[in-house]
Amino acid sequence: MALTAMEVYKNLPKTNCKDCGLPTCMAFAMQVAAKQKALTDCPHLSDEAKEKFAESSAPPMKLIHIGPEGEKGVELGQETVMFRHEEKFYKPPALAVKIPSSLSDEDAAARLNQINDAVFTRVGDEVAVRMAAVEIDGLSADAAAARVKALSENSRVPFVIMGQDPEAMAAAAGAVAAHKPLIYKATEENAEAFVKIAVENKCPRAVGAETLEKLADLTNMAKEQGAEDLILAFDGRKTVRTIRDITMARRAALNKNFRPLGFPAMVDVSLDASTKETVLAGTFVAKYAGIIIINGVDGAELLPIMTAIQNIYTDPQVPNTVEAKLYEVGEVNENSPVLFTTNFSLTYFCVEAEVERSKVPSYISVADTEGLGVLNAYAGDKLSAEDVVKTLAEQKVAEKVNHHKLIIPGLLPSFRAEIEDTSEWKEVLIGPENATGIPTFLAENWK
Repeated sequence: MALTAMEVYKNLPKTNCKDCGLPTCMAFAMQVAAKQKALTDCPHLSDEAKEKFAESSAPPMKLIHIGPEGEKGVELGQETVMFRHEEKFYKPPALAVKIPSSLSDEDAAARLNQINDAVFTRVGDEVAVRMAAVEIDGLSADAAAARVKALSENSRVPFVIMGQDPEAMAAAAGAVAAHKPLIYKATEENAEAFVKIAVENKCPRAVGAETLEKLADLTNMAKEQGAEDLILAFDGRKTVRTIRDITMARRAALNKNFRPLGFPAMVDVSLDASTKETVLAGTFVAKYAGIIIINGVDGAELLPIMTAIQNIYTDPQVPNTVEAKLYEVGEVNENSPVLFTTNFSLTYFCVEAEVERSKVPSYISVADTEGLGVLNAYAGDKLSAEDVVKTLAEQKVAEKVNHHKLIIPGLLPSFRAEIEDTSEWKEVLIGPENATGIPTFLAENWK
């Protein structure tokens, strides 16, 4: 039976010491009840309470940390729902770009530099490749250790070490154990040796098997041997079967509290065909993969996948907004155009990007529409001509320029007459309906 926040709270010290990272004991109790914290995260919990609630308080999907603590590390797991609309998804999947063992040391280093540089800004947020999958198959133990050691010294991201030879894996994992790489992957054939490597180096480990039943057996065996931090590994190129298996594993963990499958999943979708690889990666972004291994490092492949991650792992219950204020794009002056838009972040950043592309320094007046885009704000009575006039007045936009021209979105042509009649903005220009038309519009209409 699920624990309630009050049941948990009754067994806490009630000192509000904040040692758990939360401001109050009640806040901690609510997180435990929501399966976002383990009861043992309270350092002052009595042994009696630990024993009483040990099993029932643990999150159904274990939180796994890969890499060093801090920004360079990757956290996976601790999800609570099957579908995003039920609450939200918490831990965005990490793209891991493969560094083949067939590359020379120089080419491997160059490949890592490409991974380090794969950082982009989209809708005001930074998106990036977050892991490197370093292959060691075909390398001797000494060569494998030297390869991962040399790469780790210049890496922005933590590693997945990919190999099947226990001797080479032991050498490689030992060389960078302090960086907590993910050991990939233990199978029925090498499980005992790989468990030993994971335990000795205190590294997380991926496990893979032909069926979910065998996979559960492997995780149980690993836990008995002391390897607690596990990732369930699947072959993403067997698409239909893998979607079924990952979904069943997640359902068993979240809905049935089946502990042997209560771990995050990862898939390898690496292919030579970049288009197919992109499609498969995007599929598993939506279908529960925590790590996605790919070959491609070109922005044309990475950005569609990262966009899917960013969209799906945005909290659907919280409006995605920017601050409602007057923004300056470029070196504005009293002759710069004034554009008006809403505070839905995607709308604003699209407008900002196109204004930058136009090379015309401009002001952008942003109204508070509770995170709605232009058309939705208008349809939902969150934006009117009166609101436009009020926003411009509050932001004192007229004091910034020596003209009375205002550019409004092309979706709001009906606002023009009222704005001109009720404000000092006597020339209202109807801009393009889509942000992509802004550069051409400014070139043709602003001299």
